[in-house]
Amino acid sequence: MRGPCRSQRTTSFTKEVSPVGYTIYPLLLGEVEVDYSFLVWQTNCGQATYVPATAFLILGADRPVLVDAGFQSPERVKAYSGLNARQAPDQTLEAQLGRHNLRPEDIGYLIHTHLHLDHCGLDYKLTNARIFVQRRELQYAAAPLFPVAFYDRLDIARLVNDLWNQVELLDGDAEILPGIRTVVTGGHTPAHQMVYVELDSGRAILTGDAAYIVEMNVRQQIPFGYYINLEEVMAALKRIAREGRYILPTHDAEVHRLYAGGLK
Repeated sequence: MRGPCRSQRTTSFTKEVSPVGYTIYPLLLGEVEVDYSFLVWQTNCGQATYVPATAFLILGADRPVLVDAGFQSPERVKAYSGLNARQAPDQTLEAQLGRHNLRPEDIGYLIHTHLHLDHCGLDYKLTNARIFVQRRELQYAAAPLFPVAFYDRLDIARLVNDLWNQVELLDGDAEILPGIRTVVTGGHTPAHQMVYVELDSGRAILTGDAAYIVEMNVRQQIPFGYYINLEEVMAALKRIAREGRYILPTHDAEVHRLYAGGLK
């Protein structure tokens, strides 16, 4: 395994970095059914809703960058989380990348916000990617504190076996590429991280699961319902509101409506 990229603990990235000419595209890799109160604290309890499982393709670096990688299959989601999931034929990784004339093996960098099963299920298809993940996140995913923790053991086993030589372990905030940084939030998982991308038009924050719905979680500052540390959740929501011009959560359908044509 190669040594990790530059990793350092910092408190803020409010200072703008010179943009590099990146473009971000949301990729729809299926949908997962959750209780609405999972998305917004104590709201519409018992109301089931499908949310997108999004990966983000970033173009403009020496090789394509992917942030998160969806779920393996609806069947695996059901088996390891109890949640229903669905995926249309045009929502496979191959189909979504194909819209950009890319194949899974063309991806050069894969950044994980965290390792829940709807974020790292297709890592095994990215055979040429350097995979960036927080060390503590991988450690926790391998030995979670309770059985149903939204980690799929097969995903984690692949990371520490077949994909191990591709893995870059991070210990805190890190610069992955010029203008692309990871920022640790915790909250949702022990070492959840966001991705900051400096665009020509301003900073985009790929929040992962540090926020689910921009309007409710970020603008109204109402937390979501699944977390391990509420103080970290609220600190991250405040930071997102303060530091991001563009806010792109993994599970907010508005992201696909607003940025289907790319964000640059």
